[in-house]
Amino acid sequence: MKTRYRLIRRGLRGGAYYCVDSTTGKRISLSTQDEDEARQIIEAKNQSQRQPALNLQIAKAYLAGADPNFVKRTWRELMDEFVRGKQGSNLRLAQRRGKGL
Repeated sequence: MKTRYRLIRRGLRGGAYYCVDSTTGKRISLSTQDEDEARQIIEAKNQSQRQPALNLQIAKAYLAGADPNFVKRTWRELMDEFVRGKQGSNLRLAQRRGKGL
């Protein structure tokens, strides 16, 4: 199977690395000048195309590693945390929406 994403480096743009989608031809900046980091991003993108069923499990593993309480958290706790970051009219709107859950 041909890889969908490939890595290029644009010297004209400060040596930044870009991802090229072979399907659409679009070029997207990887926002890094570190070659190892850029290669890891490209490999992750290609792996997600080869094994789409594993994407959700891999994402859960990364989230659980970043936040051990992730797997135990309820929607209510999530919405309460979301509302805490709001102010003024945004707070009132978030509180009304949160009650519907």
